[in-house]
Amino acid sequence: MDDALKSALVGAVGGAAGTLAMRLYWRAATAIVGQDPRALTDDAPPNALDDLGVAGQQHQEGEGSTAAAGRMAYEAATGEAPDDAVKERLSYGVHWGYGLAMGGLYGLVRGRRDGADAAAGLAFGAALWLVGDEMLVSLLGLAEGPTAYPPEQHAHRLAAHAVYGLAAAATTQALHGLSTPRRTATGLAWSGLKAYTKWKAARTAVRGLRGLFR
Repeated sequence: MDDALKSALVGAVGGAAGTLAMRLYWRAATAIVGQDPRALTDDAPPNALDDLGVAGQQHQEGEGSTAAAGRMAYEAATGEAPDDAVKERLSYGVHWGYGLAMGGLYGLVRGRRDGADAAAGLAFGAALWLVGDEMLVSLLGLAEGPTAYPPEQHAHRLAAHAVYGLAAAATTQALHGLSTPRRTATGLAWSGLKAYTKWKAARTAVRGLRGLFR
């Protein structure tokens, strides 16, 4: 299998682990805060950055960005609006699909690394939060602008994406480690013997050349 394709596939599996870790984060945060942090609101006055959609508002009232994307795709494909049950499944599908795709991107860019690659995982998660969650969904009209949400919600979203990045990176690198052939003691000894034999042959050849020029 091509190394790039393998890295992308392994990264996609890591992305699935990251998506699961993110879901667990939201469950834990909800239990601690007392409500889903993604539903936090404030009474701040209107701001010019409350709406950044270049094509206008595409999401409906109380609809998350993944639910909005899933609904729009469904409507474009069928010409009908999905019911609540279908909309929820579509939201899960978009969420998981995006998580796997971004994990594949991480795997493709980073490849195999030693250790859990935690620093890169954190940076990757933060980049997804800033570019995707803070900017892109707002520009596409799938969510309101950043100033429409309280700082606590932004902090939770950053933390959730950091958890995703850490889990995705660690899982990807662990899978890379499992797929790397392990060198047994016998294999190491054999490799050492071959290296020693080559060294002896090279040393003998060098001595022979010296003898010719004496």
